Amino acid sequence: RTALANPHISLKLINDGKNVFQTNGSGNLHDVIYLIYGKEIQSNIIDVNYEEDNIKITGVVGNTRIAKDTRKDQIIFLNKRYIKNATLTSSADQAFKGSTGISKYGFFILNIEMPANMYDVNVHPTKTEVRFKDEEKIYKIMYRAIKGALLNEEFLGNNEKSSKKENYILNEFNFLTNHFKNHNFGFIGKHEDKKEIENQQQIDSNINKPDDKNTTEENNEKDELRKRETKRKIDYKFIGISFKTYIIIEIQDQLYLIDQHAAHERLLYEKIKENYKNNISSNTQMLLIPEIVELTHREVEFVKENLEVFKKTGYDIEFFGENTIKINGTPDIEYREKTNKREMFMDILDELLTNSRTTIKDIEERFIATVACKAAVKAGMDLTQKEVDYLIQNLLTLQNPYTCPHGRPTTIKINKNELL
Repeated sequence: RTALANPHISLKLINDGKNVFQTNGSGNLHDVIYLIYGKEIQSNIIDVNYEEDNIKITGVVGNTRIAKDTRKDQIIFLNKRYIKNATLTSSADQAFKGSTGISKYGFFILNIEMPANMYDVNVHPTKTEVRFKDEEKIYKIMYRAIKGALLNEEFLGNNEKSSKKENYILNEFNFLTNHFKNHNFGFIGKHEDKKEIENQQQIDSNINKPDDKNTTEENNEKDELRKRETKRKIDYKFIGISFKTYIIIEIQDQLYLIDQHAAHERLLYEKIKENYKNNISSNTQMLLIPEIVELTHREVEFVKENLEVFKKTGYDIEFFGENTIKINGTPDIEYREKTNKREMFMDILDELLTNSRTTIKDIEERFIATVACKAAVKAGMDLTQKEVDYLIQNLLTLQNPYTCPHGRPTTIKINKNELL
């Protein structure tokens, strides 16, 4: 920790006359990380350099390839002093959401600089736990620092920075920490503690207090946020599709493997999410012949309790008898002809019922991610070259095309030299 907090200082550890650890004092944090963690970690980190309201956060975060099963590689310094703080950890979890696998934790080593009057270290005798004067502010700043860094990676050889990134980050923050107008979805369960719900609503309300500096921008850009970004330009050579799963393209001296399911899942997730947030009613594709589906009593109750959520994600459903529903329309998605509508609905229902209790603020996000996953093209499905091009070009319109909503990478890059 001392070495990571002070990369500009050369530190040496000698044990029994042997030099077992030494940093070069170059001032480059990457050098210290390489020494401690090795080449794989060092090759998959992204620099963080963010400043707002007299608070500066610097260091590194890891991409999805080095997410861990534990939090042991989540290190936070406050003015170069190692600390622990639940608010910062929670904020980091939200920022990494969708960029790490399920039950994985993001890698980060961050130093927060701020004036001493903005925090209190006298919370615990060891002085590792701190309390911030404005918890909501530091929560938001931590989120923006990490999320902004994760969205700075290149994609398919393109590292063009988008002018709309800040709007996207703000939009994502509000979505992940706000449960919108309807708080009593069936996910919570009939016996959920009302006090817990009220407490969560208060927390979300505090976290989502609008920043004065962003309120005007958010209002002015509201319509713009609904539009996809102007497409980035790339020239690629289509090689083929391996195992009916991985699209292979060549860009300059690099090969890219694109996971067709993960890529399409991310594309659908962003589309359905925007329709959901903005209450766009035209996101339903009506079926020529409705699907009649028989459900168990538990499934019927679940659909009734969450009917509004189904509708907002694009489903047109009506009850057709005691334990039967009629699906008149499904989410308006690409490759509809490749999807079995009944199986897709039952897969979504099964997934949601399996994990039917969750925190309020995760409800909509998990529902939308599940719909996108079940509706996306699967491994083993044949795609034409035209469909591949459509998928790639639309991925390039996204602010976050790097992983599926569950953290699987959409692309893997292989350098020419690695094949020689």
